[in-house]
Amino acid sequence: MKRRITFGVTSLMLLAPGLGLISGDAVGQQASAAHHRYLFRAAFTVDGMQNLQKQSATGFKAGVTKFFESVGGKLESWYFDYGDSAAYGFVDYPDEIAAATAQASVNAGGFARVTYRPVLSAEDADKALGRSVATRPPQQQ
Repeated sequence: MKRRITFGVTSLMLLAPGLGLISGDAVGQQASAAHHRYLFRAAFTVDGMQNLQKQSATGFKAGVTKFFESVGGKLESWYFDYGDSAAYGFVDYPDEIAAATAQASVNAGGFARVTYRPVLSAEDADKALGRSVATRPPQQQ
């Protein structure tokens, strides 16, 4: 039982990831070129919510922070949506492998379903839009 609780706490800590769609073409870069920023959503299962009720939200957030650090990430922000039983936030990872590792670990725990979305700063979005190329429908090629 203790092992399950420990695994559950660790899994819930991974909730911050909430970003299941990691795309090599849409990498979110923010503070530095070496890190990728992701918006995450962690939807708690019934077991996950029961586990969260056993600890303080600040204690849980501290655990999430430690978990992200264990896979090379850095939690920027974490919020709990009590209306949807989910956690949201932003996390920086050194690469997509670290993000995928965190997501797989949390989802395997069964306490939450985490999805990730890569995000860009306004400056990086400007760079991406500046590189846009004109396209034509396939039938006009």
